[in-house]
Amino acid sequence: MHIRTVTTVALLFCSISLSAQNTPRDSSLHSRPRKEQPVYLPKKWPHVVYGTLFGPACGIGVNYDTRFNGKRTGWGMRVGASIVPRYEETWYSHKRVPAGRTIRDSTITHGFSVPDRPTLFGGINYVFALPDPDRNCLEVGGGMTYMFGDSLWFEEGASDRTTLGWLSIGGRRHFINKHFIFRIGAMLMFSSNQVTPNMDTGFGYCF
Repeated sequence: MHIRTVTTVALLFCSISLSAQNTPRDSSLHSRPRKEQPVYLPKKWPHVVYGTLFGPACGIGVNYDTRFNGKRTGWGMRVGASIVPRYEETWYSHKRVPAGRTIRDSTITHGFSVPDRPTLFGGINYVFALPDPDRNCLEVGGGMTYMFGDSLWFEEGASDRTTLGWLSIGGRRHFINKHFIFRIGAMLMFSSNQVTPNMDTGFGYCF
């Protein structure tokens, strides 16, 4: 009787052990959590404030740029103000002056001078997303510049006020945590009597 009891207990213990080994474990309790793959989302930061040299400023200025859709790319605008360097213009004319019985030529010097003067500019632009829009973008746009005085390079002849139209194309490069921006491009300036190529550069901060 004692041997039967021991045998029965041993068989029961083996059955419980085999059953426990065959029971599938809950993977959610023992497996490590999966590390999700990062999803690329371009930073928004649609506003840019940057200093500009040449371009629509026609000198040294500050520029504010923003997108209408609240993103980094798409339709937007740029406005700004600048200071244009002093402009001096000199020309000569000749006049025949009688001197006794002879007539001689006299040279007359004329001068026109405009001190440092402010300039306002603004326009509409579109920023295209390149393969990595969080780092590189392409910008095209157009607008107008109003200058309180004569233009230095973009119009022939002296005037009290100058209005210029412009078309531009350039690249944007974002760096240092993508908050800073460097941009460089080319543009055409349209005055009342000529078209002049110009360079458009800038460096600033995105937010």
